[in-house]
Amino acid sequence: MDAVLFELKAAHLSVQRVGRAFAQPYGLTPARFDLMNALGVNGMLQKDLWKRLNVTRSVICEMLGALLARGWVERVRAADTRTWLVTLTKLGHEIFRRCFEETVHNGDVVSMLEGGLEQCDVDTSSARETLWWYCTALLGAYRTRPAWFGEDLYLCNPEDYYAWFIEPGDYSYGLPWANDVAPSELDVEVDRATQLLDP
Repeated sequence: MDAVLFELKAAHLSVQRVGRAFAQPYGLTPARFDLMNALGVNGMLQKDLWKRLNVTRSVICEMLGALLARGWVERVRAADTRTWLVTLTKLGHEIFRRCFEETVHNGDVVSMLEGGLEQCDVDTSSARETLWWYCTALLGAYRTRPAWFGEDLYLCNPEDYYAWFIEPGDYSYGLPWANDVAPSELDVEVDRATQLLDP
């Protein structure tokens, strides 16, 4: 169809293979890791997850089904019975924390990406920023679903990203938990009996 589109697809598939290699020992996939990261410590409304992760609602339902079956997430029904609040279970927090600390926080994922960018024979910091801006522009130009207008799921500014790895002290910078809405602020009631997912 187009050489650039073909290369973007091939690059995406290559990076996904590397991501799967990092996540697989924890029983995760890159997509499940992203979903668990989006849930954070406070959870997130299911109706917002698909926009946050830029996927379809059916993909969210499928991923949540797999995580529910593993006991890594739970859902509580909102009082109006139309909305689900999805949160990580204690086991889900532990799986995500281990994967994050042993692959992302220790620098392995960054080193992998840096190694790929070094093949371009450019400054990796500027290449990372340029690549991020190009991807953001393409996503905006061809978006087919509503956009997420909250905080970014991952650090985007290269200076913040690198500082996160080299500065001593609190490494969170809002990560890995991107959502800061406390469950107590939401009007929810527990409904563990149902396992049906919102369409």
